[in-house]
Amino acid sequence: MGNKKALIFIPEFPVLTETFIEREVSKLSERGNVDVVVFSILKGKGSVSSELNGKIVYSRPAVLDILESAFFVISKFRKIKSAFSNFISIENTGASPDVIANQASFGKKLYVFLKSVLYAHKFSKLNPNIILAHFLSEPSTIAMIIANILEVPYIISAHAKDITVNSEYVEEKVKTAKYITICNKNAYQNVLSWANKLGKNNVVLAYHGVDTYKISQIPEKANLDVKRPYMLSVGRLVEKKGLVYLIEAIKILKNKGILINSAIIGSGPLYEVLVEKIKELGLVETVKIIGENKGLSNEETLSYYKSADFLVFPSIQTKEGDVDGIANVLFEAGAFKLPVIATDAGSTNELIIDNLTGLVCRQKDPTCLADKIEELVNNKEKAKILGENLYNKVKEDFSLDKNIEKLEQMLL
Repeated sequence: MGNKKALIFIPEFPVLTETFIEREVSKLSERGNVDVVVFSILKGKGSVSSELNGKIVYSRPAVLDILESAFFVISKFRKIKSAFSNFISIENTGASPDVIANQASFGKKLYVFLKSVLYAHKFSKLNPNIILAHFLSEPSTIAMIIANILEVPYIISAHAKDITVNSEYVEEKVKTAKYITICNKNAYQNVLSWANKLGKNNVVLAYHGVDTYKISQIPEKANLDVKRPYMLSVGRLVEKKGLVYLIEAIKILKNKGILINSAIIGSGPLYEVLVEKIKELGLVETVKIIGENKGLSNEETLSYYKSADFLVFPSIQTKEGDVDGIANVLFEAGAFKLPVIATDAGSTNELIIDNLTGLVCRQKDPTCLADKIEELVNNKEKAKILGENLYNKVKEDFSLDKNIEKLEQMLL
């Protein structure tokens, strides 16, 4: 008998800002204990490991699929009818108010269900023994319906915004999923309350991880777009990354006569806003946003870690509740023994402990960020110790090899 076949459903794959998912899936495939197939709607801009060659299916429903799925619908009519009755009747408990309002109409629910039937037909051709869906938002709702129709178990891998801002049908998912894995304590506590209420024990804290050796072997980039030595910051150019506060901190340092060369790597909707902020504060010569808002591959990004002096992660929690879990960039910094300055937002404090594995500021506090940057610039010995400590913690608690075993056991 062959290995259990796991279909991993990811709306877009691989995504530049979700490299942890590609690493995890690749490692799962590499271990060889589970047959992995990735099903994705959109092809992302990230790079894919050779481990996943021939194991990714890109497909989205088209008009022709409606005709092709006719026999499938007839053969599964009873299950589809039962799944429809169940889905239409369930309440969207555990969702945020905005999501509840958006999902309230019969028409919206019908659309999601019909889309799920078309995907169920596509999934059935791959004969999965289990489905793993990423995100507690609509992708796992589709997986929940499909699992019901195909009569296979499903697991949800949930992360951050998909829990705090975009989650839907949380109670029903806790009731029906084999497991819901969550990669940080901040978001975990949010969903765990539903599990406790329902007397379930299927909500699991399961960290992602990194291969510290593999990451550290990335070659250093010869011609950097920033003068050495420099401070690095990596993240999408969105509000929750708090980059405007970092830029203000650099201005504070400049006013004190401390010039810091800075590389910000990322792309996103705030690109023009941040570029204007840099111009407005007279920092064009020392602060560079790398990549011209197109993003860099993970390998290119990692090459910048190699020669950076330290990394600053100034994230915040937005008014809508969007906040990071444990950001992947912090694991990557640890792999390079790079000292880190971070804020107290989200679950960052699970990894960055003040004066032990990094330096911590209150969120939205450019003065504190400036003070901590100055501290690392003036105290190279402390910076080195913080980098070593972070490396040791990442290697001990967030090893990809160790943490993937937990997910693998759930799938098996």
